[in-house]
Amino acid sequence: MKFIIAPGKYNNNISSTKIGQAIYSGISRALPDAEIATMPVTDSRYGMPALVEHTVGGHWAEIPYFDAFWNSKTGRYLITNIDSQDTAIMDSEQVVGVDLAKNKSRDQLFHATSYGIGEFIIDAVTSGLKNIVICLGKTAVADGGLGALQALGAKIYDENNELIPEGENPLIAANRIDMEDVYELLGNRTRITVLLNFSTEYKLCDTVEYLNDTQESFLEDNLVYVTEKMNQKYNLDIHPMPHSDSIKTLAGAFAMINARISRSSFEWIAKITGMNETIRSADIIITATDRISDDSMHDDILYHLSRIAGSEKIPTFVLCNNFVDNFQDYEQLFTGIFSTQMTEYDDEITIFENYESVANQLTRTLLAFK
Repeated sequence: MKFIIAPGKYNNNISSTKIGQAIYSGISRALPDAEIATMPVTDSRYGMPALVEHTVGGHWAEIPYFDAFWNSKTGRYLITNIDSQDTAIMDSEQVVGVDLAKNKSRDQLFHATSYGIGEFIIDAVTSGLKNIVICLGKTAVADGGLGALQALGAKIYDENNELIPEGENPLIAANRIDMEDVYELLGNRTRITVLLNFSTEYKLCDTVEYLNDTQESFLEDNLVYVTEKMNQKYNLDIHPMPHSDSIKTLAGAFAMINARISRSSFEWIAKITGMNETIRSADIIITATDRISDDSMHDDILYHLSRIAGSEKIPTFVLCNNFVDNFQDYEQLFTGIFSTQMTEYDDEITIFENYESVANQLTRTLLAFK
């Protein structure tokens, strides 16, 4: 019997890797000769690039950059080989992630910029890399990605035809954008892929005193206005939806430079690493998450696994700390849902033991009905 273990995301107090180890131990105690494969997870702050490095290898490039609040920092991105081509894989969290917005004032958030993402791209391009992958998660930055374009050489002008300086949110005063230098920098051979991953345990309203409705509406309306002018000037077809958090997705700016947008980062990872074939070879899939909820069901790993498992009719079980009241909405995604009855106050040893115990009980139950 072949098991696939695939823990999803957990909060900062619990390691997904440790959860996977606990489930592995529980299965092994019940069925010592079981074939067990663990989907690679990472608790690294470098996110998806660290997962790729763990899975297929590569080396890190370190660069200086400015984060969303114009603090000078040092970050890194992964250089690896995909389809016989050197590829740069970078994560947006270190530049514009929600963590950076904690304890920031509303005025600071209003002026935050995605400029640093453009700095990462420039470093990769000037290093001769033509294949670039950008992992975009949730962000508290509200510049529609124009800051990243500005770093790439876009000239953004206000209504007085004056150049908007670097270092702040260019969307506030943007009236016209010239992209010629960006297109020249990237050329026809540079391929940019954007992986969208909005799954996170962070809720902006809980951790950040975010922009008020007037500020959000102003920025979103201006993004629509500027984008329509870009569409006419460069024959584009980009239409951000006002009042839909389009100012915070950043992806629209990359669509302006012909980036390929993918809605699932884990699906992309699974494809390039061969994990899809591993999933399809399983007899049983066991995944895990903090809680069964809207957030967890949009976790890339859980969503992708449930879709593949459903198409292949592979029994899939999920272990979780807690249910939300409407967890019945997600019952059809899983063969069984098991609660470990954990709370956020339990220590790591207790959590490990409980996950191990539940995985052991699940395996023994499966054997009884085999």
